[in-house]
Amino acid sequence: MEWKEILFLILMVGGFLVPAAIAGQWWLFSVFVVFFASFGVVEGIAVWKTGRSVSQKFWDYSKEHKVGAWLVLGSMLLGWLGLLWHLAAKLF
Repeated sequence: MEWKEILFLILMVGGFLVPAAIAGQWWLFSVFVVFFASFGVVEGIAVWKTGRSVSQKFWDYSKEHKVGAWLVLGSMLLGWLGLLWHLAAKLF
């Protein structure tokens, strides 16, 4: 595994699991554990069946379908912002 992949994993785990655990938000922590486990299973199947990771397959797609790639990324951004807004709603 390259250092960039290790850094990516550290940022993902550190950004999702560690703060939830420190805050004692075990239900939220569990949601992220299920997300990572599910993604890991799909990632493993993708590599096993195609020899390419989910990210590599998206990068391949993005080279030929720039608009589609931006639509996927923009939609993901909207989805995450929606979740953050939902979780922060009672703070405002």
